[in-house]
Amino acid sequence: MAMLTILLLLSAAVALGEAVTLDEANAMVASAADKKSPCPKDWFQFNSRCFMFVQTARTWPEAERHCMFLGRKLASVQNTVKYLGANLASVHSSEESQFLQAVVLIKTGDFPLTWIGGYDAVQANVEKDRLWFWSDGSTFDHQNWAKDEPNNYNGAREPCVQMNFGGKDAWNDELCGRRYPSVCSIRTCSIHPTIN
Repeated sequence: MAMLTILLLLSAAVALGEAVTLDEANAMVASAADKKSPCPKDWFQFNSRCFMFVQTARTWPEAERHCMFLGRKLASVQNTVKYLGANLASVHSSEESQFLQAVVLIKTGDFPLTWIGGYDAVQANVEKDRLWFWSDGSTFDHQNWAKDEPNNYNGAREPCVQMNFGGKDAWNDELCGRRYPSVCSIRTCSIHPTIN
């Protein structure tokens, strides 16, 4: 219930155009944590996934490879949780989008442009023909594009997705070779010990 209240307050602040405060971001992240399914150190939990903000600016492909590397380094916690692989973060709801923005704010004190795992794998000449995917293979079932985005600005193919566009909780399509910080996510699976 506490998480629902915080999410509603955060949603109201975003709808009114007000920036989320650091205190609101910390409260949101703390309320989302589930002690039964812990995230690794420096990762933040939302539902069955853990998220990490990576400050180092990388191209989108470099950031994706770095997330995958981080995932391979994690050791599952015996009889507690198994980590199932890391990628750039996919986003599946407004609440999850706001949670990612809170994580970035906690780590930076601001809302810098940040890579997430969306990409357009189809070279389409027409905006309506673009087909978006998440690098973790999940369904692209939520969108939060800024006004007039995605747009392949000035005719350049912009197949990668960044969040915090315009300093707000909105997405932009961008050239994948540009360097930005990123948010990684890792899927978790709770392990329930069996009694023999």
